[in-house]
Amino acid sequence: MAVIPPEQREQWERDGWSLLEGFLPAETVAAAQAALPALFPTAEEFAADADPVRNAPFRDDSHRVMPRFPFESDALNQLVVHDRVLDLAEALLALPGADLRMYQAMVSAKYSGGAPSDEQLLHADFGNHTLVVPRHEPGYQQLEMFFYLSEVTPETGATRLVSLQRTGGVPVERTYLSVEDYHGVYAQEVAASGPAGSVLAYRPDVYHRGVRMTAPGAARFMLHVSYKPAASDWLNSFGLPDAGEDLAWYRFVGTASERQLTALGFPAPGHRYWTPETLSGVAARYPMLDLSPWRPAAARS
Repeated sequence: MAVIPPEQREQWERDGWSLLEGFLPAETVAAAQAALPALFPTAEEFAADADPVRNAPFRDDSHRVMPRFPFESDALNQLVVHDRVLDLAEALLALPGADLRMYQAMVSAKYSGGAPSDEQLLHADFGNHTLVVPRHEPGYQQLEMFFYLSEVTPETGATRLVSLQRTGGVPVERTYLSVEDYHGVYAQEVAASGPAGSVLAYRPDVYHRGVRMTAPGAARFMLHVSYKPAASDWLNSFGLPDAGEDLAWYRFVGTASERQLTALGFPAPGHRYWTPETLSGVAARYPMLDLSPWRPAAARS
């Protein structure tokens, strides 16, 4: 069975985005949800202002509080590189797993009565995801995803998106669209609603925006994950080696598979980086990691 149904794949190519309802396994989503209270106030805590200091950033600018991978929670880490996620990235980017790299993963919260900045202009993400402009061909394109960790509806801030068929006349350098100049484009936006476990997949040249929540006493939680081709230095968001000394990273490596580590930038088995010396060094740095997938090629170096 295809990881993405033909009609969703067609929408991805035609509109630049697609919503896959219930894509993530329920038990995996439940484990990730259990990690959220350690990162964010609950809807009830926020509504009651039970912890004003903790709530303050979400009343000012919710984008200031977006913990990044690697997380303290192994459930969140495993969701970022879940096999179904990697399958989807390979399918939409038309790349083998060894040529795939995760380049962004962070979790966000949004609340009723939250920050004014939650109401955004329509914009395209490539302005801070690439040094150049998007190219929609295998080996060049990017994939951005929102993993829904709670139900997302128009009232709980479902992202609004506009089909690429409606924005072909927008100059490529115009990454933000004013309501006054592009009211016709705003009239074409669609709310990407879906239950927890859904995945919204979209391209960085798709115009979209976040909106404030209108449902009373509610909260919405998402995991933002992006993938790109490995050989594309001009595409990125944050550098994973910066977290290389975090205990959360070491704990994750101890449970990660070869496929997951390759997607995060580890040289793949057979890569010329691997020699008996580098293998020995990596084994010393990560004594909990099973290096058997990397050993055969390194032994021949």
